Amino acid sequence: MEAEQIVLEPRKMRCRRLRRTITEAARSHERQTDWASQHMGRSGYRKTFITLTYRYTGEWERCHVSRMVRLMRQWFKRRGESCRFVWVAELQERGALHYHLVVWVPRRLRLPRPDVCGWWPHGSTKIETARNPIGYMVKYATKTTPDALKRLPKGVRLHGNGGHEVSDRVALREKLMPGWLHDRRDQQMIDAHLSEEYARQAWEMRRIELHSFKRDGTIARCYVDPECDKQAYIEHVLDYIARDEEWHAYKDRWASKGYPNYLRVSGGMVDLRTGEHIPTPWQVSYQHGSLILTKKPEHQ
Repeated sequence: MEAEQIVLEPRKMRCRRLRRTITEAARSHERQTDWASQHMGRSGYRKTFITLTYRYTGEWERCHVSRMVRLMRQWFKRRGESCRFVWVAELQERGALHYHLVVWVPRRLRLPRPDVCGWWPHGSTKIETARNPIGYMVKYATKTTPDALKRLPKGVRLHGNGGHEVSDRVALREKLMPGWLHDRRDQQMIDAHLSEEYARQAWEMRRIELHSFKRDGTIARCYVDPECDKQAYIEHVLDYIARDEEWHAYKDRWASKGYPNYLRVSGGMVDLRTGEHIPTPWQVSYQHGSLILTKKPEHQ
């Protein structure tokens, strides 16, 4: 039996990582702002869509977008608010780079135009209200293709995000972990669910025959649990649920401090909560500019 192989091209991987990161970051901001709006009883945030355009082709420098984001964050901080944002770079047909941002602005504030207030002195800006911020980001992220990457300036960043709560930052990092790690976690959840379901079925199905005498002296058959009564089983299930809730509470406390749950190491990942080493099921090799992933025999 031949080992399973996957060929990954670096440019395609970069485009895929761009789309995943932008989508998950925008969804995280949407969930948090929707939750805050529900507690206020009204829509508490205005989704602002900003386009940053260069005046001249070839004017790009690395520090431009980071400087703009830093000044915007300072503006929010002076007003006691978190700066929730997502941005993505796009190459225009004329060859100039420009940026698209979505900023979640509290309704009591009005964001100034970056070119007017001095945040973006390199060209023009446009501000609109984004009805569907996730859709906007996905639209522009999909425009970046592997062929377009060849024409981008060397060292350019394709995307960025910020303003997440500490625990949301950990959750976002986990969602962007490798697919094989997510598959392993999903299988663990399924196994735990099946274990509990098996215990329930055992209570209903395990039976022994007891003899009881009817009034006419004939023997009837009835079925009861062979080893424990129903109360003992219920206590077992409650203990299982309590341990599960305790684990989630511990996980939330860990994430609330900004600690990652997993750490990338050579040959796989390490669960920092338990110290368990999780080896990757893939062997990685590099050939003709592409990454070759080969499934290890023990994971076939």
